[in-house]
Amino acid sequence: MTAAMTGEDGSASGPLGRFVRAFYDVRRAASRSGDLSALEALIAPDVDWQEPDVGDHMGDLRSREAVLDMICRALATTGGTFDLSVVSTVETGSHVAALIAWSAEKDGRRIEGQELAVYEVRGGCIAAARFHPENIADDRTFWGEE
Repeated sequence: MTAAMTGEDGSASGPLGRFVRAFYDVRRAASRSGDLSALEALIAPDVDWQEPDVGDHMGDLRSREAVLDMICRALATTGGTFDLSVVSTVETGSHVAALIAWSAEKDGRRIEGQELAVYEVRGGCIAAARFHPENIADDRTFWGEE
């Protein structure tokens, strides 16, 4: 099996790594404009999206609409400050793992972190996604659970 990898400078990306980077670029632009419709073409209608069950906007999401709603609620809760960017990727034929750096502000508090996001891509769309945060306790505190 051959895997394509990218470094922090984004070099040497394979097609799935480029797809995930493009998804995050579109997500950032859509978040800033408030119009998430550009993301619809990148997420399968029946996507299986699993975020850690933190805050009232995450958990197991089973449709494109649920994912877009989650993004809207995260942006609303953070006053539009929730931001994510791809640090590096590694991919196989159908999956790409991306190290994601993220930050957000809420109620005068700022949080930053990283997570491992693993995407399955089929037919040019995200078919499944799993997220693994570096510090779930900080996430729970930030979203008001502890």
